[in-house]
Amino acid sequence: MDLSIQDLKAQTNFYNFFSTFFREKPSDEWLKFALELVTSWDETSSPLNQQLLENVQKSGLDNYLNSLTQEYERLFFAPGHVPVNLYESVYCGSGLLMQETTINVRQHYLRAGLVVKSLYSIPDDHVSTELEFMQFLSQRILELVQQDGVEEDIKEIMVWRSEFISEHLQQWIPTLAETMRANSTEPFFLLISIGLESLVEE
Repeated sequence: MDLSIQDLKAQTNFYNFFSTFFREKPSDEWLKFALELVTSWDETSSPLNQQLLENVQKSGLDNYLNSLTQEYERLFFAPGHVPVNLYESVYCGSGLLMQETTINVRQHYLRAGLVVKSLYSIPDDHVSTELEFMQFLSQRILELVQQDGVEEDIKEIMVWRSEFISEHLQQWIPTLAETMRANSTEPFFLLISIGLESLVEE
């Protein structure tokens, strides 16, 4: 089975990167890494990259982190109606949490032997949890490809990963990314939305 260890490592790291972003407010260390990463992305985003670097240089890293945190809270955690909702069921289901979409997501986790730590407190279809699940599957494949005689195990997990992408991530992540772009002019968040959408498409 021809699977690139380098590609699997990259996929695992990207899923971890985006999962962390949507799970917790940007920290100083994470922001430094994120700036290096997003400014290295494809040339089609170069005007945004340039604008991002100019914003950081004008304000300084600490001030930029503060403004970024404020925008992060406004987008994802504003009191009342948040501009950008982070739950799949809002985009694909009835608009209510803990409905059929959430249950279906949980079934994917259970099939892989996983139970969400925050079961019943944070719905399983939060974007960070779904991306963390993808990271888990990619990491598991990475571990297996370095062993002998486990081709069937690899194929099984690849099927799980493919099904989860097509049944869930591709059904709502593009809309989530569009919603981010519609609600923020900050180049950092625009780049995040572009990178997230590209990850799911691939």
